[in-house]
Amino acid sequence: MGYFQIITSDKLNRGTEPEKMKDDQMNKRPEELPNALAQMDKILESTSGRQICLFLDYDGTLTPIVSNPDEALLSEKAREVIGKLSERITVAIISGRDRKDVSAKAGIPNIIYAGSHGFDISGPDGLEMAHASGETIIPALDLAEKQLREKLGSIEGVQVERKKYAIAVHFRNARDHVLPHIREAVSEVLNSQKELKKGSGKKILELKPEIDWHKGKALIWLMKKLQLDRDKYIPVFIGDDVTDEDALSVVKEDGVGIITGSHDQTTAASYRLEDPDQVIAFLEQLKDRLLTLRD
Repeated sequence: MGYFQIITSDKLNRGTEPEKMKDDQMNKRPEELPNALAQMDKILESTSGRQICLFLDYDGTLTPIVSNPDEALLSEKAREVIGKLSERITVAIISGRDRKDVSAKAGIPNIIYAGSHGFDISGPDGLEMAHASGETIIPALDLAEKQLREKLGSIEGVQVERKKYAIAVHFRNARDHVLPHIREAVSEVLNSQKELKKGSGKKILELKPEIDWHKGKALIWLMKKLQLDRDKYIPVFIGDDVTDEDALSVVKEDGVGIITGSHDQTTAASYRLEDPDQVIAFLEQLKDRLLTLRD
């Protein structure tokens, strides 16, 4: 297994970062953004003739958020559309799930899977990478998992999910009155494990390595590793949660960022899709348009 180096820049733009964004480039609430399905012509025009590279989140983007994470299976229609797209362009799923888990649930051959927010990556032609710092964090995660199960195991509706490089505490099915206790327990464990940091999302708290790495840096690394030069290629990222904002920020100035649904913060995305059904409709339309352009 190979290892990759940490990339220090989060930017894909060709020049230097402007000191201040123009007003129309400032982050907005997701509900303020135009719908990507209605803006397909504009999106394709913005590629300036470059080939699209497609990066997708999984939960909440390709599949609906469900009470039991194990039931978040990709539909046959989604699998078919993404498979057809992968025959024409580079496609990667970048997920907070373990790589093997998201790969098994998606079940699409010949695409790239980046699990644990990009700590663990595999793909066609022998692409297989693990973050150089990932293995050193395993003992801290093992201890944190034990502590969390002791603190939260008796609370109904809470699920502690151990991943290779992270721990997820799901509380979608928990009652509101226990939420303060859940957050307090996670904070106590984090305070005792300085090698870990907190991540958050929709009804989920995560304990992740205290390492400067995220979905956005994984996207940058893949572009460089696959020699997807920005004079010829342009990234499109679709995600739904605050954990996807790192990648949306990366593609904001030289790419296309699309947020699915909404969350409680502003977003770096430029377009919005209502739900996973619209995401699949968008991907199907993109597939058809790319086929027309090629012909």
